[in-house]
Amino acid sequence: MSFLTITAGFHTPCKSASCNSWLFHFDASRLCGYTQCVVLEVTKYGHPVLREKGKRIERVTPEIRQLAADMIETMRAEDGVGLAAQQVGHALMLTVIDVSSSERPSQLFIDGESLNIATSMPLVLLNPKLSKPEGEQIASEGCLSIPDVNAEIRRAEKVTVRATGLDGKELVFDCTGLLARAAQHEIDHLNGILFVDRMDAATRVSLAGKLKKMQKETLAQLAKTAKPRRTLVPTKSGLVRS
Repeated sequence: MSFLTITAGFHTPCKSASCNSWLFHFDASRLCGYTQCVVLEVTKYGHPVLREKGKRIERVTPEIRQLAADMIETMRAEDGVGLAAQQVGHALMLTVIDVSSSERPSQLFIDGESLNIATSMPLVLLNPKLSKPEGEQIASEGCLSIPDVNAEIRRAEKVTVRATGLDGKELVFDCTGLLARAAQHEIDHLNGILFVDRMDAATRVSLAGKLKKMQKETLAQLAKTAKPRRTLVPTKSGLVRS
């Protein structure tokens, strides 16, 4: 995640003829193909990649599918409800979300029709954008990239999300509650914004020392392990490693 420390579980798609949640169902085993999914290292506060705006993904390639599958695996291993590509070292417009196991309320709508959260998760969103924020909610947030730091953050209660799925088709949905909060948190990540940037001034001051220490430790570790990093680079034909 980036977001809250809540266990995310795997769910099968709704089989009802009237249910549209298959639009969101993520089959990790299918996307991994013959390559085993792995748990990736989560980048910590102070790592420069967390401040990079993600590059747009123009085409879904096997590398993108594998990365999405690995991010789902990592999110679950870390008991998160969301994870952005920057949090695993790639400045790309890709995030995964799963709020199905949380007791916090969420709603998901497509064309005004409410979908079952449990059977609609996890979400894999490419190039997501937010619009039509409504209302307000204030609740505690945390972040896998900033461990042991939590704060009350003000977010919109309802937002519209427009993104591309792994099938290359456009997804447009409205969401409320925790799902809306998670979507805002993760899309912030994709734009190089961290939840600490959303804290009120008093909270930022109270956590300044802790954050400075974490940043210093992260940079020191990077200096020790510095080496050329191969990353996924979007091109017109898809993605290549550089």
